[in-house]
Amino acid sequence: MRLPLGGFVRKIHFDGLENFPKDKPVLLAGNHPNSFLDGVIYQHMSGRKIYTLTRGDVFLKPFSNYLFRGMNLRPIFRARDANSEVARKGNNQTMDELYDLFKNNKTILIFSEGSSYPEKSVRRLKKGTGHIAIDMIKRSDYQLDLHIVPTAVNYSSFGSLMQTIHVSFDKSISVKDYKEAIKEDEKKVAEQFTNRIQESLEKNVVITKGDFTEEKEFLHEIIINENYRPFTFKSYDTWRLSIAKLNSISEATASKVRQYMKSISDFGVDDAHVGERSFDAVSVFIALFTFGVSLPTYLIWRVLWYFSMSLIDKKVKNIVFHDSLKVGLSMFLSLILAIVIAILFFNWVSPLWATLLTLGSIYGGICWFRLVELMPYFWKQLTWFGMKKEDKNELSQQRNRIVDIIS
Repeated sequence: MRLPLGGFVRKIHFDGLENFPKDKPVLLAGNHPNSFLDGVIYQHMSGRKIYTLTRGDVFLKPFSNYLFRGMNLRPIFRARDANSEVARKGNNQTMDELYDLFKNNKTILIFSEGSSYPEKSVRRLKKGTGHIAIDMIKRSDYQLDLHIVPTAVNYSSFGSLMQTIHVSFDKSISVKDYKEAIKEDEKKVAEQFTNRIQESLEKNVVITKGDFTEEKEFLHEIIINENYRPFTFKSYDTWRLSIAKLNSISEATASKVRQYMKSISDFGVDDAHVGERSFDAVSVFIALFTFGVSLPTYLIWRVLWYFSMSLIDKKVKNIVFHDSLKVGLSMFLSLILAIVIAILFFNWVSPLWATLLTLGSIYGGICWFRLVELMPYFWKQLTWFGMKKEDKNELSQQRNRIVDIIS
């Protein structure tokens, strides 16, 4: 799924993989801000095949059932997804499948919030995650070494191109360690699991809803700039700066943030310049090197993207599904565009050149998305270069004071 995400996602950063148990069954318990796209993001983990639990009503028709299962999705029925009999049978079948997967040390992703909404917040979690974990270990007579891993996904924004996405994995919970407690009061243990996952998500999800929304959004931008890696689409190292500290800023910190925001606005630069964030030179080089075939591809792609995204924004009233539909449509458009380009080149030149030109067109087109996104950065970089040294130092000092607070 790397190709369709090329114009939609700029970077994916996986953090805390040391907390991911190896060669053991894992139940990922995550937040759910972006509908279908959340599940797609986890498929980019190297070496991990992840099965995702999703709303059961979309599996009711034979074709969709076949299609979604082929995408490693499994149904979980909520009360509103189907009548009680269908929901009961469907969930029983899913639990049997999950147990078979866990016995083979597979990884299952469940969205513990129960539903999706595109905002930077954490809602109260449903209790299903804990009950599923307990059901699995009871089926094995407490032999299954199942681990729950709280996992948080953060998007730089919703509904826009070139998003930066951060996925963090917190310390795992060994369900087996709760054997005696489960035998005594499994409902209480399920609630303990829910509370631990809730605490983890509230620590690792950027929460801008509530007080200091604008300041927290800007701090999120600073954190993204601090962790920017110019040469990779995916990175797997420790995320610098603390999201937990961002979520709990005081009025004094918010005041410093507002002062810094005003200062960079007055000088006409961005935090990326003050923080000396490097830019994606490789994408710029590829875009320019392949421009003869990639620029026309990008322009066609961009026009298709613009009209299809406008259609979704106008026709789909429920914003929960906007990004998911955009990604799905992006997949379809990317496939059609790649097929058309390949047919044209294979009819004009030799197979070797046709392959190279097709790859250059598509990947170069993705790089043009990144290059165009960088254009404002380049213009403001000229402003930064022309600033007085003492002004640069003042902005850097303001920024460093903020970075120290959230370090």
